[in-house]
Amino acid sequence: MSRYTYSRGQWIDGNELPEWPEPEDFRAYLDRIGYRPTPLVIGKEAWSSVELYESRDGATFYANVSPFGNQCFEVFVPDFPSLMMFIKEFAPAFAAINIESDQRGLIRSFDKLFRATHGHDVHSICRECAPEEWEARVRERRKREEVEAT
Repeated sequence: MSRYTYSRGQWIDGNELPEWPEPEDFRAYLDRIGYRPTPLVIGKEAWSSVELYESRDGATFYANVSPFGNQCFEVFVPDFPSLMMFIKEFAPAFAAINIESDQRGLIRSFDKLFRATHGHDVHSICRECAPEEWEARVRERRKREEVEAT
């Protein structure tokens, strides 16, 4: 895991937190280094997300940043102003990625519902769903057939 410190808008390689020995349970690690085990999650767990943890005394913060869901970056945030700058600067990107993903899922669901209730694709035009467009297309087709017949 790559380790960083984010302090008042500046990135620094490395941080002062003890390293997490992989076989140790992550919650146990957080407890051992003095952090509460319940994060504020921006994004979706196990995908693109930022998990923010607060120290028991509320003075420092720890972030697990996972841009693509397969790799984690550990970020130590030493004070509250740095935390607010971190959230302001990076949270919108993770929120936007996940909002877009959720919207795509909703659109797929609505498309399936439309197909189930109407019997055709949402982008197809039928007499029942769009009578004016349907009639316009019928008129256009008839005109084309008349031109082709002459």
